[in-house]
Amino acid sequence: MYAAMSNKMNTIIGQQIAASLQGFEADPEVIQALNNSILDLSVLIPDPEMLVSLDDKPICTRGNFSFIIGLPGSRKSFLCTGIAGAFICKDGCMGLENSNGTGKLLWFDTEQAPGHVARVARRLHRIAGIPDNQNSNNIIISMLREYQSDMRRQIVMTGIQLYKPDFVVIDGLADLITNPNDPEQSDSITNDLMAITKKYNCHVLTVIHCNVGQEKARGHLGSEALRKCETAIFVKADGDYSVCTWAKTRDMRPEDFCFGVSDGLPVNVPYRTQQAKTDKLQQIFNDAMPELPNTISYTELCNKVITVAGVKKDAAKKRIAKALDSGLIVKNSVGMYHLPETKSENGVMPF
Repeated sequence: MYAAMSNKMNTIIGQQIAASLQGFEADPEVIQALNNSILDLSVLIPDPEMLVSLDDKPICTRGNFSFIIGLPGSRKSFLCTGIAGAFICKDGCMGLENSNGTGKLLWFDTEQAPGHVARVARRLHRIAGIPDNQNSNNIIISMLREYQSDMRRQIVMTGIQLYKPDFVVIDGLADLITNPNDPEQSDSITNDLMAITKKYNCHVLTVIHCNVGQEKARGHLGSEALRKCETAIFVKADGDYSVCTWAKTRDMRPEDFCFGVSDGLPVNVPYRTQQAKTDKLQQIFNDAMPELPNTISYTELCNKVITVAGVKKDAAKKRIAKALDSGLIVKNSVGMYHLPETKSENGVMPF
C-alpha cells in the first residue's frame, strides 16, 4: 500500500519537477533520482519495523544496518548469535525480543572453517527450537572463507537478492574488501549495505574489530559504518561474561546489558559494570565458603565454585588456586578450607 502511494507521489512530484525544468538542462537519470527522493508528508510513512528490541526500544529495524565492535575473544560471534537468535525464536533470546514476529535469517561467515561454522548453525537451530541435524528454510548459512574479498562481496549481495531474507548477519564486514583503511572501498561497501537493506527491506548485522586499547571500530571502514549505521554495540569480555554498551543508537537508547554462555548458548545475566578480577574472585568465595569457624573440603569447594561462578571443574580449580595465593581463603593442616580469621572491632576473635 505504501509503495503504491509512494509511486503516485513520485508521479505527481515528477510532473511538478518537469514543469519547473523548462529551459533547464539536466541528466535525465539525475532528475529521476531526484523525483524518487522527494519526501511527501501527506503520505503516512510508518516508523521502521522492529526486528529485535530490548525493553521495547529498537536495536535492529528493517531497512537499516548495525554492527558489533570488539577485540578478539570478546564473544562477538556469540553476541551475533544472540541477536539473530532473538529474531528467529518466537520467545526471543538473551533478554532480547522480536515483537513483530520471526522470519528468514541469512548468515555469512567470512573466516571460520566448516566445523566452527557448523557450531554456529547448530547453536542457532537450538535457539530456534528446531532439530540441529536438519536444514531449515528459515536459517541459511553461507561459508565464504575460501573466496577472495571481491567474490565474497558478490556472493553476499547475490545471496540477499536471491533469498530475500528479513535478517542478515555478515561476520565480518572487513573481509568483503581488501583494505578497511581505504576510504573508497569503505565508502563503497557501506553504501552497498544502505542500498540493499532499503531495496529488500531487511536488516544487516555485521562485525568490525576495534583498535587495541580503544572502543573504536578499526579503520576508515569503522568510522564510515559508525556514521551510517542504525546501532553500534561495543562488547568487552569481563571474565566469564561480556558487557555490551552502546556506541551509537538512532532511537532512545536501551540500558547496557551483559551476557554469558551456558550449555553453549548465549544467555543474559544481570548487568555488571567492569570489576577488578580480584573483586569478582572475592565475591565468588564469599558466596561459596561457609562462615567461620566452619570448614569445607576441596571437593565440596570445587562443586560450590562450579555452581556459584557457573564454570567447569578445571576453571573452578584455577579459581581456588588464585584465591589461596591471594589470601582470600586458607587451607589448614588437615587439608580443609576456611575463610581467613579476622579480628572484630573489640579485638576478640569471632569464634
